[in-house]
Amino acid sequence: WTPLTCQARRLLCRNYAAAATIKPNIKLLKQLRQETEVSMTKAKEALVKNANDYQKALEWLEQDAQVSGAKKAQKVAGRTAGEGLISIASVSAEGAQSKSTIIELNCETDFVSRNDVFKNLASRIAATSLLLHDPSSAGVAVEQIPVESLLQSPLMPLPDQPANDLDVASGKTVNETIVEAIGKLGENITLRRAAIAVAHGATGSYIHGGDTVAGKIGGLATIQPLKVSNLNDSQAAGLSKIARQVARQAVGFKPTYLNTNDIPADELNAQSDQKQYISECVLNEQPYLLNPDMTIAQHVTKAAQDAGVQDGVIVSGYIRWEVGEGIEKKENDFASEVQRAAQGN
Repeated sequence: WTPLTCQARRLLCRNYAAAATIKPNIKLLKQLRQETEVSMTKAKEALVKNANDYQKALEWLEQDAQVSGAKKAQKVAGRTAGEGLISIASVSAEGAQSKSTIIELNCETDFVSRNDVFKNLASRIAATSLLLHDPSSAGVAVEQIPVESLLQSPLMPLPDQPANDLDVASGKTVNETIVEAIGKLGENITLRRAAIAVAHGATGSYIHGGDTVAGKIGGLATIQPLKVSNLNDSQAAGLSKIARQVARQAVGFKPTYLNTNDIPADELNAQSDQKQYISECVLNEQPYLLNPDMTIAQHVTKAAQDAGVQDGVIVSGYIRWEVGEGIEKKENDFASEVQRAAQGN
C-alpha cells in the first residue's frame, strides 16, 4: 500500500465506524414514515446514511424509490393489470362552464387497489388531468385524453393537500410517481385511459364500489342548456344535481348509446322488439331509476325547469367505465416467482 492509499483506507474505516454509531432520531423517524409511507427499515436507513439530516434523507428516499421502482417496473411489466380503480374529479369555471374527468388506474390485485398509496395516486391523476387538459374540439361533450401526454405531466396535489407537497416541489411526472408506486407496492401499475367532459351548463359524476371519488365503476354526464347563457348559483347547482343523477343512471343501467339515432340502422333493424331495445340501451330513453314513469330525457327537462332553467336542456354526453372491462385476465403465478426469487433466479 502507498501512504496515500493507507490514509484513505483509515479514513474510510473511521467513517464507517462513525456511521455505525449513528442512531435514527425517533421523532424524525416517525415524521419520515408519515410523510413518505416507507417501511421502518427504509426510513432508518435513510436517516442513518444522512446523519439524521431530514431533508437529505427525503432526497435519498426519492432517489432510492426511483431506482428500486424502475427495477421492479421492468420485472413486472409483462403481468396483467386487470384490477384497480376508476377515479373522478370536477370543477366549475367562469361562464357557467363545468369540467369533469375520469381515469382508470390498474394494478394486479384488488388488495393493492385498496391500499392508500394506490387510492391517493388514482385521485391525484384524476385531479391532474382536470387541471392540465383542455378539450381540443369545440362542441364535443366528452373527449379522450391522450394517456402518453398525461403520463408526462407534472403530478398535481389534491385540493386539500398543501401547496408544498413533496412530489409537486420535486416536479415529478405522473409516470415517475407510478414507477415509485410500483416499487412500494410490488405490482404492475398502469394508467389505462382518461377522458374529460365539458359543458356550458353542468357536468356530473358518480362512483360505485368505493368512496365519492374512486371506485370500481364510474360515470360522467353533461347537461347543456339549449340557450347558452350565464347561470346563477341556484340554476348551476340545480343542473349539477341533474347531471349527477344522469351519471348515476349510466353507472347503474349501462346504456350503449346516448340517443336513438346513434344506433346503427342494421343493429336496430335486427331487433324483434325495437321499442324495448331502445328503452334498454339508449340513455335518454331509459326509464329514470327514481321515477320509471319518465324517461331520462323527460326527467332532465322537468328537473331543469324546476331549477329555474326555462329554455330547455339536453343530456349532451356521457361516459361509463368499469375497472378491467375488456382486459383478458389471467392468473399471475406469484408462487413460481417467489420460488425463483428464493433460488436466486
